[in-house]
Amino acid sequence: MTIFVIVPVKKLEEAKSRLSPLLLNDERKEFCLKMLEDVLTTVKSTRHVDQTVVVSKDEEAFHVAKSFDAAPLTEGQPGLNQAVSKAISWCIQRGATSTLVLPADIPLVTPMDLNGILSLGEKAAVVISPSRSGSGTNALLLNPPNVIPTFYGQHSFQRHIEEASTRAIRFRTLRSPRIALDIDTVEDLAYFAALKHEETRSHRFLERIGVLKRLTEPP
Repeated sequence: MTIFVIVPVKKLEEAKSRLSPLLLNDERKEFCLKMLEDVLTTVKSTRHVDQTVVVSKDEEAFHVAKSFDAAPLTEGQPGLNQAVSKAISWCIQRGATSTLVLPADIPLVTPMDLNGILSLGEKAAVVISPSRSGSGTNALLLNPPNVIPTFYGQHSFQRHIEEASTRAIRFRTLRSPRIALDIDTVEDLAYFAALKHEETRSHRFLERIGVLKRLTEPP
């Protein structure tokens, strides 16, 4: 397999608005970049990944991408599915036989997780890893890259499974607590902060700005 990893990144000014009760605007932007760095660190440490592409409209995200040897790709039409579709076409044009789509907000993902997905992909055309809620898709391996369209949004995990089933395409699921933890809400952030994963840049950033203290202070 020639494996390309796609990491979509929302415009930072618009990202993680649900964290605004706890983080200032600049802190939210910096936290998003730290999570992106954690994800790209894992991808770069994973064997058999041939290329990584960050699809976004954000120049700061592109700056981080380049520092990890990831290709920057400017998204076209608005929307996550549209951005992923453009990235998939870009990957196919460059020889990808498989694409792995990862969000930029799963800082605990490890090479072991990605190797597990790639291993399952040797016997299945689609491999899906759900979010902590069980409704979202936090990793999606497509082999070949256009084997099914993507359905990011509400209930995407089930929609991807249904699409594969409808087309009689073999799929597998991989459940990982590390992949599952995407940080969107204050509750997610509090859960992540309490885990004390000091090896991640994301957690070190939260420690530096005193988030644990903010979480324990009375409103």
